[in-house]
Amino acid sequence: MSEQLGTVVSTMEGPSPSKISFVVNNGKVHKGMFVEIEYSEGVMVLLVEDVIKTNRYFERPDSVKVIGDDLEKNFPCAEWEFLVANAKPLGVFVKDFIQRTTFPPSPGARVFCADNERIRKFLSIQVDGLNLGKLQFHDVELSLNLSKLLQKHLAIIATSGAGKSYCVSVLLEELLLRKKEQGQIGVVVFDTHGEYTCFGDPLRNKNESIDLIDFSSRTRIIDGSKIRIALSKVSVHMLSSMVELTPNQKRALGRILNKLKEEMRAGAGPFDLIDVKNEVNSIDNEKTQSSLFGVISDLEEINIFGKIDEPSIIDFVKPGRLVVIDLNLIISEKKKQVLVAYLSDKLFKERRSFGKKIPPFALFVEEAHNFIPEGTASEHAVARSYLRTIAREGRKFGAALVVISQRPKRLDTTTLANCNTNIILRVTNPYDLDHIAQSCEGLDKQSINSISSLRVGEALIVGEAVGAPTFFKVRKRTSQASRHESTLEDSAKEFIANEDKTKEDVNSFL
Repeated sequence: MSEQLGTVVSTMEGPSPSKISFVVNNGKVHKGMFVEIEYSEGVMVLLVEDVIKTNRYFERPDSVKVIGDDLEKNFPCAEWEFLVANAKPLGVFVKDFIQRTTFPPSPGARVFCADNERIRKFLSIQVDGLNLGKLQFHDVELSLNLSKLLQKHLAIIATSGAGKSYCVSVLLEELLLRKKEQGQIGVVVFDTHGEYTCFGDPLRNKNESIDLIDFSSRTRIIDGSKIRIALSKVSVHMLSSMVELTPNQKRALGRILNKLKEEMRAGAGPFDLIDVKNEVNSIDNEKTQSSLFGVISDLEEINIFGKIDEPSIIDFVKPGRLVVIDLNLIISEKKKQVLVAYLSDKLFKERRSFGKKIPPFALFVEEAHNFIPEGTASEHAVARSYLRTIAREGRKFGAALVVISQRPKRLDTTTLANCNTNIILRVTNPYDLDHIAQSCEGLDKQSINSISSLRVGEALIVGEAVGAPTFFKVRKRTSQASRHESTLEDSAKEFIANEDKTKEDVNSFL
């Protein structure tokens, strides 16, 4: 055991198997620390939920007001100040096995700072895991098992500016740095604002980037605005989720698509919306013909359909490789929804197929509340049903979903509930905090209250990947920063510098 921190005291509520209080006799005890108690059944590991400092001399406000500064001069106030920590028992080490706590320690039991090795065992930390950062108050790196973190899906939640994208970048680095013998997976990112395109850029200034790693050879950036989807691979059901179709329109369009698909299999080649238009021209019913032309016009406005998939995203999903689908240049929300819906569905079907044409993969969805919204009509949330399917069934087929959002209140409850691990950085909106509390199992009131006070880069991880809610500091990234990660002042200076340079060029030309 390490140096003693304190002693268990008797209170109205404990000690009990669920709550223990101890007086701090030595050293510093912080909220979020792991401590341990040695008792009859083994070694109990506890998480400090709150720390309260008290002093009998300052309990009565009226006395303090009357006596004022003379209180400390005339009485031994400092001798009566003490610290009480409230801790939650997490489990008991009985030899090398961890059991749940069923029996309380005795008042007077000594409390110690938790042993680092026991913390690693309790949190399932492993040497070759994904290193996300370092535990607060302990010299322990948070290196987690890949399957425990991702297989049953992960949610990363934070308010804007809390370090969410930075944390995601660290996770991407860890996935790309894994060796073959450790097990590599494919990684696909739907990048709404182009924040992860920096992974595909060679290091901009190698002299200033000695400590950085060049990930460009392992990354493929795809401009989402240039992607085209093969119309022959889109079902009527998916089309009906993109544009509103009546039952008659759905049947008529279904017959046309089936006919063109049969002709394609017979050797006529792939088809596009122009071919569908030609088939509509041959319909005798003028009313049906007119309404279908309206549907096709709506589909043409999305400007996404072609004869073949261009490029074929499936060809780029490889073990230990990153595919970033940059949606930054797409203005149409409908087009973004269609792209995410089609590609998510295609990736999952390829992984679920008998031949398993692609490796196990992790699908990262930035601004997930826009693609998997709660309570939004299906025509405005085309991608929701497809991503929800991956959330429900993906773990059985090696398809992991990582949802990233700054507005969990707007995020689909079913999808969030299927994310068995959550990484939560600072969140301040009370409605979002309430939603997190209801959706994340294992989060107690004390942990929820701590989320709003987290500093940039500090995070709380809870769920399948760890044995208890754990606070950690996200490690320093090894990839170069995104071009979007600049302050308002730096952006203003850059703009003025560019203007000055333009004026100089014009003057020198004249």
